[in-house]
Amino acid sequence: MNKNLTFSFIGFGLIGGTIAKALRKLYPDSKIMAYNYRNTPHPSLEKAKQDGNLSHISTTLSEAADADVILLCAPVIKNVAYLEQIAPLIRKDTLVTDVGSVKGNIVKKAIELNIGGNFLGAHPMAGREKVGYENSDDKMLENATFIITPNEYNTEEQVEFLKDLFIKMKAKPLIMDPTVHDSVTAGISHGPHIVSASLVNTISNRDNPEDGLYLKLAAGGFKDITRISSSSPEMWRDICLANKTETLNFIDEFTEILAQVKASIESEDGDKIYEFFDTARQYREGFNNV
Repeated sequence: MNKNLTFSFIGFGLIGGTIAKALRKLYPDSKIMAYNYRNTPHPSLEKAKQDGNLSHISTTLSEAADADVILLCAPVIKNVAYLEQIAPLIRKDTLVTDVGSVKGNIVKKAIELNIGGNFLGAHPMAGREKVGYENSDDKMLENATFIITPNEYNTEEQVEFLKDLFIKMKAKPLIMDPTVHDSVTAGISHGPHIVSASLVNTISNRDNPEDGLYLKLAAGGFKDITRISSSSPEMWRDICLANKTETLNFIDEFTEILAQVKASIESEDGDKIYEFFDTARQYREGFNNV
């Protein structure tokens, strides 16, 4: 890989900052810039430049689009909007990728804009409940699965380029169809965030603000299962809207399972209740073998 490539970030939070830090370690001489959409200095970008992880802060999209590799790291709906804005600005050889957890909508938009051959989607299966550049860490990518979602217009060279880049970051690249990606992530990521928030909101509704007993007594199990509810509401609002069909499919399947266990409890069917928990236990234990 050419060590003097120019990388440009549009969106620079937790994941963008993490990738920028990894790129700076791998390619200390490369130009790494980020777009500031504000009319005033952006504290996170200024800090990243001070840290040496950014070479330059661009204030126009035309400047941000003048790069070999553009990484869209904003919330998923904003990424689509930015893609539309930079489509007429990018060079023919520019590779545009993203880190969003929804792929169908942005791939569709890239093809509509006739830049399907420039856009190659990606999604790191890594993150934290705390957001922002200040919480970024290049080690967060180590051993994380980094999904690559080619469309029909991508070349093998583009796919190999991203695979090589992610391997150098010590991540594990996985090639996946964009539609399959959205179905899987609805089940293992998007749906669980809805479940977590539902649990927290249910307990919040039950809690008495005068004594706050639920809040006081919430122990390890509840905190573990609801940790992800500390994530960005804006990000998860956009994900639900961008992956609407698959998210609704998950909710339908999940509520059906809840209805089944509710019926088992109502009828005091101990065998069915046991089977409910045992089936979950057996599948969950398989996580340790992956």
